[in-house]
Amino acid sequence: MFSRVLGIPVLLGAAVAIPYVQSNGTKSIADLWEATQTSSEVNTDSELTGTARNRKSNPSPQGPGSELYPIETPLEGIESISLDQVFRFDVTKEWVYQHWARKSTALSELGLYGVRIPLVTGTQLTDIAGSLTYFFDPSGRVQKITFKGNTGDTTQLVMLAVRRYGLQPQYNIVAGEQLFQTKSDRGVISELRTKPSAVLWSSSPHNSFAVDFQLQPPGAMTPLPVQQAPLPEVNTPTEPQLTAEEAAKKAHEETAAEQLAAKKELQESFNRFFPRSRVPEEQIKNLDTLERY
Repeated sequence: MFSRVLGIPVLLGAAVAIPYVQSNGTKSIADLWEATQTSSEVNTDSELTGTARNRKSNPSPQGPGSELYPIETPLEGIESISLDQVFRFDVTKEWVYQHWARKSTALSELGLYGVRIPLVTGTQLTDIAGSLTYFFDPSGRVQKITFKGNTGDTTQLVMLAVRRYGLQPQYNIVAGEQLFQTKSDRGVISELRTKPSAVLWSSSPHNSFAVDFQLQPPGAMTPLPVQQAPLPEVNTPTEPQLTAEEAAKKAHEETAAEQLAAKKELQESFNRFFPRSRVPEEQIKNLDTLERY
């Protein structure tokens, strides 16, 4: 007899499976599994294509949290900026924050608040590249600007320092280095130093000169620290060169002196362990005899 307990589930399964097979042909389970996998791969490829498209349209993150707070300015600031726009005292912290994506603010000097930024003004030989620092007073005004970096041609920077801020060329004892300063009764107010790089490469002309620029507004009360001139090299006298015979003679004398010192030390050690006051006279005579020694 056909059990009712088993018959009901079988009839239900046949009622569902037979129409499905008729509508989908005679596909096997392997064919159905392969079709499922192909559909999954197509969906995955489409998702990857959409992700790559999104990555291409959106630039790579330029800092922590940039996915939540996207930034448009590059790390070195806006693409094109002139020296006149950079070296001026009417800028504000907000202007600096808006034009540079990365800033270093843990800087202070004599009660001033410093903001350091990476600076690249362009690709011409007269452009500069390096680190620029603005120092603000408590009221938010710029009281000092410093720059350290490189350039391929110092002409434009020197013209800016001389014509706008009145720096004058100074005598410099360091060969090849240019020095421009403004002075007051208190000392040096502003200073520009340029010198050729230690190694010049034709493939990197933008690094031909090292630049150190410290700029303060006219009438600044705090002078710049005095930079000490490099000390001259002291030529120590060298020993005269010896000939081969003299060197051999000197080595022989040094060896003989070392042997004599060792022999003397051995004799002193022997005397400490065996004092003559405790040795019989006959043994002392034997010890003093060269043949027995």
